[in-house]
Amino acid sequence: MTGPISGSSEEKYTHGHHASVVAAHAVRRASEAAAFVLPQLKSPMRLLDFGCGPGTITVDLAEHLLPDGSVLGIDNSEAVIEQARTNASSKSLNNLEFETNSVYETGYEADSFDAAYAHQVLQHLSEPVKALKEVQRVLKPGGICAVREVDWGASALFPPDERLEKFLDVYYKVAERNGGDAHAGRRVKQWFTEAGFSNLQVTTSTWTFSDETGLKWWGEQWAERILRSDLAKRAVEYGIATEAELAEISQGWLDWVQAEGAFFAFMQVEVVGTK
Repeated sequence: MTGPISGSSEEKYTHGHHASVVAAHAVRRASEAAAFVLPQLKSPMRLLDFGCGPGTITVDLAEHLLPDGSVLGIDNSEAVIEQARTNASSKSLNNLEFETNSVYETGYEADSFDAAYAHQVLQHLSEPVKALKEVQRVLKPGGICAVREVDWGASALFPPDERLEKFLDVYYKVAERNGGDAHAGRRVKQWFTEAGFSNLQVTTSTWTFSDETGLKWWGEQWAERILRSDLAKRAVEYGIATEAELAEISQGWLDWVQAEGAFFAFMQVEVVGTK
């Protein structure tokens, strides 16, 4: 993801904005994260990227929509929006803006965007259909909304490790307690239907970590995030795991990076709907 956009103070972003989380999100690019919809995004479209996080995908989308298209990235975290602005400053793009805003009630005029996009956002929202209805409101007739959501329940891990099985259990329970859904991928089609979108295009892809570089990046970031991010704080606060258990999980990820035959993959679900 990028990051979520909350409609109230009760919304809790499972990952939070610890440096380890933002760094992981900052490597994401539109060429991979938005590949399923890029062919449908063309100048002079105006696009809303909701839950834009540090903005690396947003910048790519703005470049993709040159010369006459434009992109507005929104997120509920002022800190991460400032980082997005900083990240984008070196590009000198005049068709890109960032704002702190809520996807539940953007305040934008109806029929004001040609397209909307979000990466790993709906899974963190307590009311994903409400968010999609607001997105539909601000889209022009015939406009498209494209989202990509992971489904943690469609994952494959090798070799088996009780510590990493515990990680998944902790993640599921914290996400649920926060009001989110770690299995969002399988539900996105239904959410779009409930929000009133039509002509749904549904595809899937996978994130796969098997080579040395991928294993190291995935395992080491989660070894830190399970100790220091909001996921860890909430797990302890909710009584889902102790700090000692989180430390064991962290070591489990580090050991997994070095394990013979180490492999991890999970499914991404992509949906494009039309207003």
